[in-house]
Amino acid sequence: MFKRPRLSAQTLPVNAGIAGFLLFYAASCSGPQEPEPEEPSIQENSAVEQEVEIETATDTLPAVWSTDSLDLPVRSIGIAGGAGSTFALAYEGGGLQLFNFDGERITDIADSDVAALAEGRYALLADTPVTFFPGIDGSGDLKIWIHGGGLQEAIPYAFQIEQSGRAEGLCAAPPIAGTDALHRLAYWTAGSTTLMVGDINESGGELVWSPTEEIETDGTIGACTFTADGVEVYDTPIMATSTLRRMGRETLLTLSDAGTLTAIFENGQSQALNIEDGITIRMPDVPTSLAATGDARGGGYPGGVIVMGGTIGSDDHRAILIDPSRITLTPISIPPGGQ
Repeated sequence: MFKRPRLSAQTLPVNAGIAGFLLFYAASCSGPQEPEPEEPSIQENSAVEQEVEIETATDTLPAVWSTDSLDLPVRSIGIAGGAGSTFALAYEGGGLQLFNFDGERITDIADSDVAALAEGRYALLADTPVTFFPGIDGSGDLKIWIHGGGLQEAIPYAFQIEQSGRAEGLCAAPPIAGTDALHRLAYWTAGSTTLMVGDINESGGELVWSPTEEIETDGTIGACTFTADGVEVYDTPIMATSTLRRMGRETLLTLSDAGTLTAIFENGQSQALNIEDGITIRMPDVPTSLAATGDARGGGYPGGVIVMGGTIGSDDHRAILIDPSRITLTPISIPPGGQ
């Protein structure tokens, strides 16, 4: 069922300071309260909690749920786990919309041309609880889309950053423990061999990106991912990456331009993953976008959730929700089906 929250005001200049932005936000709604972790629900096609034995793990993960048919193809996906537990879809041709982990729309489509999205998070900005998603707009400018409470759509916020050029791609991750940062964000520009890495902080009534390092690569950059050891950079044919973080364990996921999903484990081994259709859930032939979280507090995903976008047939555009428990709930980190 489409949810249409009430809203007191519907427009705000994207260059407003964070205090003014959140004043608007507070006038629009009471703001979300941090939810408690949900018990997994047991329903048809939902993921249910199960201990996965190593000897029964395979290289196949089940597709267990999906959105209904979308009006436009999915261009990019941003996901927020933990207390945020939502995902945002950027559509080809423009528009951004938020969904919960039951595949339900929780906002209208925002009138924003969003070229790319990265991992988001739940946070307190000026003591106001929100969920935000970093991304790149159609002009190549880095922005943050903020949502919470009764807002009818996610609203773009132009944070303070001195870009080195038109941004072509980005990746993001929660801050390193013990630091004051709100989020980590890295980006690159068209044709660049340099990844610009930094932190997003709240400073002087604004959200500010502060550079921390520059990573030089041997070739042009196609994707990047934050890991416990730093930032991993990928060239073509990798077009999207994400990370399953759960109980101190990290599993990197990559998506190639041919639609191949691959898991890279902590021991460096990699495994191409097959996604099995559900009873009523079909996977796109060539998925085009990817996001994942190991902490999904909604929808009944004890081992986290993977979200992939694509088109089924000629015009059935969807985001598919996949249960990664065969990876994340094994006693030790090994490739599925490994010995």
